[in-house]
Amino acid sequence: MPKKFNTNRIVRYVSIAFLTSLPVRAIAVELYGVVDAFVGSTKSSGDPGSVGGLQSGGMSTSFWGLTGSEMIGDGVKANFRIEGYYLSDTGASGRSATDTLLSRNAYVGLEGKFGEIRLGRLANPMFLATGQFDPFGGSTKFSPIMNPLWSPQYGRYIAGDSGWNNAIGYYTPEFSGLSGRFLYAFGEAVGTNTSNNAVAMLYLNKSPFTATVAFQRTRFGPGFPAGGSAQNVVSAGMAYDFRGLKVFLQYSGTRASGVEFRTDSYMVGATVPFLEGRFMFAATQTNINSVGRQDAKRRDAGLGYLYALSKRTDVYISTIYDKLSDQGSGVSTGIGIRHRF
Repeated sequence: MPKKFNTNRIVRYVSIAFLTSLPVRAIAVELYGVVDAFVGSTKSSGDPGSVGGLQSGGMSTSFWGLTGSEMIGDGVKANFRIEGYYLSDTGASGRSATDTLLSRNAYVGLEGKFGEIRLGRLANPMFLATGQFDPFGGSTKFSPIMNPLWSPQYGRYIAGDSGWNNAIGYYTPEFSGLSGRFLYAFGEAVGTNTSNNAVAMLYLNKSPFTATVAFQRTRFGPGFPAGGSAQNVVSAGMAYDFRGLKVFLQYSGTRASGVEFRTDSYMVGATVPFLEGRFMFAATQTNINSVGRQDAKRRDAGLGYLYALSKRTDVYISTIYDKLSDQGSGVSTGIGIRHRF
């Protein structure tokens, strides 16, 4: 007796053949990040004593990330990026207990000839502007400029975080070496925009000369002076590479609204190549003026050496001196390893 046709099986075969013949847009997803740990002791000005041990993020804050893109036609592509900090000494997520899982970046965007638009949690360009013109590469453990501006233990004179929630960002194409980054973060408070933040940054790359200027107005986030309602920040930096010797200059000024509190930070620094690495030098002075207390100065100086074991792995030794006018001095020193994957 002849076999009956199995129509369901035929439909499945035809469907599979049709679906596998459709064009598929490949999306490559990249995993990357930094693992950084050091052994040493830390003490900022005014601390009762030093703390020794193993810590995370000496030269770079340890983080992981995933990124990918898809071409969607007419030279436009969709991008995404998710990044989170972690502590390499304990394995804990975030830089501290207050950080969310994706506290570095978490956005989706469109990119084309018009530049790029991003939506989500975005890295703050002001942090980039200050860190990029720093001989210590933006370290928040050993940099004489980044510590006073961003680390709570050293004053944290720039209010707000290094990343902003509920943000929309526009990133311009490069025109003759000039590019810009513009961010606006919605506070999402009912009936008011008094918790919204904004920042604009311009960057010039005319190698061997580079420069930046950035302006930020924050109304929400950590680090506000007591009684303040907003803070304005202006930062400018420049660097020149004399065929190896690279010199850095930077200024950052903060002004608070609603309270008399202002700071002016000046930094000079350099990197000098030596063997397969470089020496790093920097000195910073911050003038602090506020009503109700005597004017103060914070002086920071750093010296370090970073040696490249390979293109992705380096070792370093670094120390920073910190002194606030009316407090005792502090010194932090560390020896560490950094690996980029």
